[in-house]
Parts: sequence; structure tokens; C-alpha cells
Amino acid sequence: MDVTQKAREKARGAVASAVGAAARVLPGHLGQQGGEGPARQTLTIARPAAEVLAAWRDPEVVSRLLGDVATARAGADGRWTLTPAAGEALRARPVEVDGGLELRRAEDGGPRAPQEDVRDSEDDTEGGRTGEQPGQGGDEDVLLRVSTRPAPGELGTEVTCEVARELSAGVGGVPFTLLYRLRALLLTGEVPTIEPQPAAREEER
Repeated sequence: MDVTQKAREKARGAVASAVGAAARVLPGHLGQQGGEGPARQTLTIARPAAEVLAAWRDPEVVSRLLGDVATARAGADGRWTLTPAAGEALRARPVEVDGGLELRRAEDGGPRAPQEDVRDSEDDTEGGRTGEQPGQGGDEDVLLRVSTRPAPGELGTEVTCEVARELSAGVGGVPFTLLYRLRALLLTGEVPTIEPQPAAREEER
């Protein structure tokens, strides 16, 4: 293994360790919501909203972002299957919303009747929407929600990710991890991982 590859492996390991440690030590700062509502986190990514949302529309990319939390795959009918590491598979349909994307629960018998979207588009300083609160107005049908808005100072896009407890198993750090991995993917082309690298260690020996 050359010096460049060794440096890259060490950098990936450092990033992964930081993500894991933050999710374990700082759950209150990583989108943990009280009660039974979804976990939520906002992160600024130095990429246009169109590029950010394109990544979320790709089930293979979303599966990479979820990592050991769950897997995602799309069926021939356009619906997705989200399979948590601990739990039963969840059927979902991607729905485009203003400035974002939602994965809404879909029953095997067919998609539910569309509901009027009355959420207020204005966000508060924590990145969560004002007006309607999580768990109201059909939010119980949303397994994953991504919304975007321009970041201040033309620094890219503020991306807010909400993950239902059913998908995240109640772990508040999941939205942070998803956004952190997405930012790394869009900026470097690689997703941080906490999986061991036995091949690399063998070469170092």
C-alpha cells in the first residue's frame, strides 16, 4: 500500500470514528426528538439542492447512506422496500414535495389516497418546520423526509433529514449520520464507513 492510500485509509477511519462517537455521545445534538416523533437534523452541504435531491432519489445511494441501519431497494412498481436491521421490511413510495422528497408508507394493496400537504414551509432556527409539528397531518405515514433550502451566504444547501422511529429504531443520531455520509459522498465521492478494513491491514503488515 502506497503512502497516499495509507493516508486515505487513515482519514476514512478518523471520519468514521468521529461519526460513531458523536452519535453515541451527543444524541441530544444529533436530531433526537422527544416523545414518539421522528429524529431530525440539519446540515449544510456545499452542493446545489438539485444534486442533493438527486442522491436521495437513488435507492442504491440511500442504502449506502443507511449503512448498517437499514437497506433500501426499488421494485419494478417504483415502490421502495426499506428493511431495518432490527424489524420488518417497510414498503414506501417516493413522493416529490416542494424542495424535498418523502418516502411515505405504502401498503401492499396499493398506495394510500393522497393527502393535502398543509405544512408550513418556514423553518425555525433549529432546522425544523414551524407550524404543523411531526406526527400530525399524515406525518405518521412518512418514513423518511428530506427538505432543502439555500444556505446563508451562498454556501450551498441546508439539508434537513427526518427519520421515523420505526426506521431508525429510536436512535436519534441516524439523521446526522445520513447527512454526514451524504456530504462526504458528494464532496469526496466516498462514504465514511466504520467497517474494518482487513485487506488494508494485511497489506500494511
